Amino acid sequence: MAEPSAQPGRGGRAQLVTTLLCALLIVSGCADPQQRAGTSAEPSLTNSSPTHPAGTAVGGTGTFSTTDIAWIQLLIAMDDQTEDVLELAPRGGGEPALQRWAAGVARDNRTHLTALRELLATTGVPDDNPHEGHDMPGMVNSEELQVLSNATGAQFDRLLRSALREHFTHAEQLSDELRKNGADPRVKKLAATVKNSAAAHRQSMPL
Repeated sequence: MAEPSAQPGRGGRAQLVTTLLCALLIVSGCADPQQRAGTSAEPSLTNSSPTHPAGTAVGGTGTFSTTDIAWIQLLIAMDDQTEDVLELAPRGGGEPALQRWAAGVARDNRTHLTALRELLATTGVPDDNPHEGHDMPGMVNSEELQVLSNATGAQFDRLLRSALREHFTHAEQLSDELRKNGADPRVKKLAATVKNSAAAHRQSMPL
């Protein structure tokens, strides 16, 4: 986000995306408030449990890895939050071209969310958003969302561009890693779609 008041923990969030990419999506890239404040904590697996230990396949077909599921869960969290951002565009935006562009992004975002949730249902993992309330790369936190909600006109447009540019960048990076390191062909196919869509929207964003 472009406003100084809407950038808490930005350096730590940049480090989190590096952690995500280097850990190949198996290690969680989220941080709780204590971690962001500097308290040390061990990284946790996004899909580790007695029934589905880390590294094992899950789901009825046995083709989903923990990396696949980590990516699906993280993209659902990112796209859910992006939907909240995009819902503000018709009210707060100042530039008609940006509003039209945001409407197209919103349609694609809803399509991706539907596909992601269908895949998650196939794995048998509940859609309970393990990333809720986390401050992650590619998302705006609650404070930033409030700043965006209160903004109008040119200020809103700047904040919207900043938030969505960050979202697209990290969606592309995460999807690229999934395509290299995931297991299930359906997840890899969706990751390719998400990456291409994010790149196209980022490049076509009205300046």
